[in-house]
Amino acid sequence: MSQTFDSYFCIVVTPDQPVADLCVLDVRDDAAAMGAAAGIARAWPAALRVEVYHGERPLGAVAGAATAAPLRAAA
Repeated sequence: MSQTFDSYFCIVVTPDQPVADLCVLDVRDDAAAMGAAAGIARAWPAALRVEVYHGERPLGAVAGAATAAPLRAAA
């Protein structure tokens, strides 16, 4: 008898790389996976987005810092 163990992971999409980066997440549930992905997005300044999966099931995506609008200069 075989069991399948699906891991939580995320794909970090960057604008200048032809291949995305993959991160395995050490979490136990969907909410923790999305929270971990938000932390990765903050720590990875070149990320356009961080896509989160549990096995083959997509959970969502977090916008990266590279997609944020630049701050306006102070007057």
